[in-house]
Amino acid sequence: MATTGPVERALSPGVPFATSSFEVTWPEVPLPPVASPGPGAWLLLTDEHPAALGRAVALALALAAAGDEALSLPRDDLDELPGFLAGRPVRGVVFLTGSPYAYRDPEAARELLRALLSVVARLGSGVRFHVCTQSGGEPGLVCLRGLVRVLAVERPSLRASLVDFDARSDVDVLARELRSDAPDDEVRWRHDVRYAARLARVPFAVEVPAGPGAYVVTGGLGPATARRLAAAGATRIVLCGRDAGPDVVLVPGDIADPGVAERLVAAATADGLPLRGIVHSPFSDWRRGVQGARRLHEATADCPPDWWLLCTSATALFGAPGGTTRATADAWLEAFAAWRRTRGLPATIVQLGSPCLPDLSRPYFATV
Repeated sequence: MATTGPVERALSPGVPFATSSFEVTWPEVPLPPVASPGPGAWLLLTDEHPAALGRAVALALALAAAGDEALSLPRDDLDELPGFLAGRPVRGVVFLTGSPYAYRDPEAARELLRALLSVVARLGSGVRFHVCTQSGGEPGLVCLRGLVRVLAVERPSLRASLVDFDARSDVDVLARELRSDAPDDEVRWRHDVRYAARLARVPFAVEVPAGPGAYVVTGGLGPATARRLAAAGATRIVLCGRDAGPDVVLVPGDIADPGVAERLVAAATADGLPLRGIVHSPFSDWRRGVQGARRLHEATADCPPDWWLLCTSATALFGAPGGTTRATADAWLEAFAAWRRTRGLPATIVQLGSPCLPDLSRPYFATV
């Protein structure tokens, strides 16, 4: 590539990248034809935000119109959930979330995750668990797909699903989705059209220019990435952490703490040097990964980088026992990257490590 200055080189940030990667695709998948189920009962839970409470009432009416019964249980009585379910033939437990704006703060999203895990811990076998959102692409709700992927491995008998619908989809479609008992575990309704998640293998092609300019690097890959950037002719490399090598400016601190991201960016852009790129490699730590990415986003509002790599594992795509924190953090970062791109801001996900395909018969894995 011809340039007016030094020749730029593509950067591989010092990690063993695979030759292919994976992504979630969303083909249109109509509800399968099923025999009309007989009357049943559903337990509706909410995060108690006004939007969720209103949605629960509308869903209860839609289920009643179909001949089903909708039950409720206040969050304060959650300890009674096992006994509540034992005394009733409940077809499914449905958790409805409120406005996506309520989960813009990563800590609010983490509290929601804790609430969902509290429900899951009280569920026995034989009852399907559904999480219903109206996310609008908000990472704090989209990240719940990571929970569904882990539950598919840890608690397959729950047949957990995430159903996301837009404001233009009628609540009747949600009632139809629940009553169909379709095998898909990640579903989106858009304009009353149903889409289901399918994992697909895609060519791996992440190339970012490295050369003169400033770079900010965070996380466990920091030293290796800094060496690569230095070899590619970076003018200034600012590393967040405790250890630094030659030709690196070290800013100590935790990227998730207030003020640290601002100090990183200020050190990188001192003397008017342009911010060329960011490599954020938190190794699936929720606090440093999610909160750190949010703080970097805010700190670069007035000086967006040319590119930004966010490193994740494959856990949000494949699930792993005990991997809820990692999967939801990675899913948050993936949704955050998409959220930035819709706003014309750079963000690219780089999946690290080798994926492990679970031995599960699920439509989600049908195309891998």
